[in-house]
Amino acid sequence: MSSALLKALHRMLVTEKSPAVAESWLRTIRMVNNDLEDETRMVPLPTAHHALQAFAELASREAIPRASRFLVDPDNLGVWVRTLRGTSTPAEAFSRVDSADSEYGRTTRWETLSTGHGRWRGRVAIAHDPQLEEDGLLGLARLAELQAVPALFGYTGAKARAVGPQGESAVLLQEFEVEWAVPDPRVQGAAGALAGAGVGTLPLLALTSQPWAVVTALACAVVGGFAGVVRARERLRRAESQGQSLRVHALERSLSLRESHTGEVGGALEGSVAAGQYRILRRMGSGATGVIYEAVRISDGFPVAIKLLRAAAAHEAVASDRLRREAEALGLSWHPNVVEVIDHGHLADGTAYLVMELLRGESLATRLRSKGRLTPRELLPIAMQTCDALAAVHAAGVVHRDLKPSNIYMAVDREDPAGPERVKLLDFGIARVEWEETRITNTGGPLGTPGYMSPEQEAGNSEIDGRSDLFALGAMLFECLVGEPPPPRSPSGLVRMGESVAVRFDSGTQRASSFVPPAWRVIIEKAMQVNPADRYQDARSFAHDLRGVREDIAKADVP
Repeated sequence: MSSALLKALHRMLVTEKSPAVAESWLRTIRMVNNDLEDETRMVPLPTAHHALQAFAELASREAIPRASRFLVDPDNLGVWVRTLRGTSTPAEAFSRVDSADSEYGRTTRWETLSTGHGRWRGRVAIAHDPQLEEDGLLGLARLAELQAVPALFGYTGAKARAVGPQGESAVLLQEFEVEWAVPDPRVQGAAGALAGAGVGTLPLLALTSQPWAVVTALACAVVGGFAGVVRARERLRRAESQGQSLRVHALERSLSLRESHTGEVGGALEGSVAAGQYRILRRMGSGATGVIYEAVRISDGFPVAIKLLRAAAAHEAVASDRLRREAEALGLSWHPNVVEVIDHGHLADGTAYLVMELLRGESLATRLRSKGRLTPRELLPIAMQTCDALAAVHAAGVVHRDLKPSNIYMAVDREDPAGPERVKLLDFGIARVEWEETRITNTGGPLGTPGYMSPEQEAGNSEIDGRSDLFALGAMLFECLVGEPPPPRSPSGLVRMGESVAVRFDSGTQRASSFVPPAWRVIIEKAMQVNPADRYQDARSFAHDLRGVREDIAKADVP
């Protein structure tokens, strides 16, 4: 068994009990936190069974299947890559559970018995020590894993149950059934029509002599049916978007884990020379697609940042494309507010590399975490410089597609840290280059970060342009001023930020949109229009309106 389930159980204890209880559980099973870092690491089946026994004593047996929601946490997705590869529906993924390293080694064999709309039934044959199955804990663990599969495709709330044989025969041959809700526009439309007709017949009960009452009932049925279809399609779109995002994160998590196991990338490279001309000084950090080191160019001592990515394996081709795309987009988009690319290529062992200017400072995301929100005076120069960067990027035929606070860097001069900051636009890994497209842009789903993606980007439309980046900039400005992302869009469009509108967040608290001054509100609303034709058509017009808020800032400074 992989440690993914143990990692989920540990997180469940931390969340529902306390960190102290979770630590006590780890001591009982003779593990430490580091043992759970890599969810793809295999754990002997007796050890996993002992962990389930200890968990049941601290929580309950019935709590084990509920760990499914922690199995799809972002840092627990690496274990699902083999199951997800080449699949587009939960039913297809269930047929591949035998190929997943997260299953119970070679001691089980899964078989699909039947599939249907939002339903799967399968059977597992047990070939290991049957005594491990007698208390049913491993069966409950299987329920947790099976319930997690639909969530990987955006269908939450799946229910799994054991069916089939009972008694001794169930020890060696177990059957399970999983059900999840898949919105059906036809069913939802029919239900909406019936509900609408029910409302529309109320006048008939009181006004049976009025002919228009029948027409009202029919009209209500049509409206109700249409609303039901729209709701179902919107739910399907959201599920597809969420599922695509999870599958991308699973691949990136897998790449990150492989990188940590590979000596060429992620090992102790300090002091070595890369590409024959860059001496690596220290590791600065790592992300889903690469490890970043501080280095110097040997010829002149110029400081640089070098990103390394191991891209020799076939399943890492998308990550390799992203690094190449980033190099190409940066090369096309040279501007003082865009991070400069200096060199890129492949090392002799197949490792892809990208050399960029070395920046000092902090990201906008880091600043928001420390300050909560920015004042209009603090935000204006950041917004203006971001517009300048986007104007250059779009003029070069590049669409960034992932504009967000973590990709905006406030750089300071290494010689004068107290001097003015300069915005640097980062991370062009999923940028769209106008004159060249690769398979990375044809995955059939949205690319970007939920919350900042434009409606056409969320829909997976490959024909997006720079106006999608301007939408993301509007969302980013709202977050900087309010301290939270903008409210979610309804199927009919954006939630307007009127004077009396309050934004409800997951915490249940209310935060008024009065944090957004009127002039900024107009700019943000225009940038975030659902129809691209109603937004700013280019970054320069966006910047022009931003210059107009200087007057509001000047007035605010007057006592």
